[in-house]
Amino acid sequence: MPSTYVDYAALDTLLNDLDARALTGGTRTFPIGEECRRLRVRHSFRVNCIVRFLPGDSSTATQIMGRTRNLSQNGLALLVRRVFAVGEPVEVEVHVVGRPKHFLAGLTSFCRYAGRGYYEVGVRLQTASPHPVFSANPAEAIRVLDWLKGRWPALHTPSPQTARATV
Repeated sequence: MPSTYVDYAALDTLLNDLDARALTGGTRTFPIGEECRRLRVRHSFRVNCIVRFLPGDSSTATQIMGRTRNLSQNGLALLVRRVFAVGEPVEVEVHVVGRPKHFLAGLTSFCRYAGRGYYEVGVRLQTASPHPVFSANPAEAIRVLDWLKGRWPALHTPSPQTARATV
């Protein structure tokens, strides 16, 4: 089982370093004459979070602790101690002080080493809910959420036509 300990002071220091580098252009380089083509403005959004995902062929969600970095209309950036593949579904449970917990879910859009053993992960958001989006019942979520179809082949129940064709 992964460690649940998170050094939030170290995470905040790392986030401050990343923000400072972003302001000076140190985290991205663009060809001459080009500039950042972000579709939406990012807003600083730093809260503790729980990131849930389905590792490998598992039908049970695994969770790790993290911290969000920023939020835009379509996406979320966060820091965790795990590498994610692009396109991997994740569910992020956020806890804003004085508000009920909220679940944001989507597909990873990038993952890069940020420093101190943490990876920055970008999530292109697909949905938000006051309840778990897919972690409580992944098989049901695949059935009803189009953006999850084909993401976890081990959880797909073959249709009657497919089952007959393979016999």
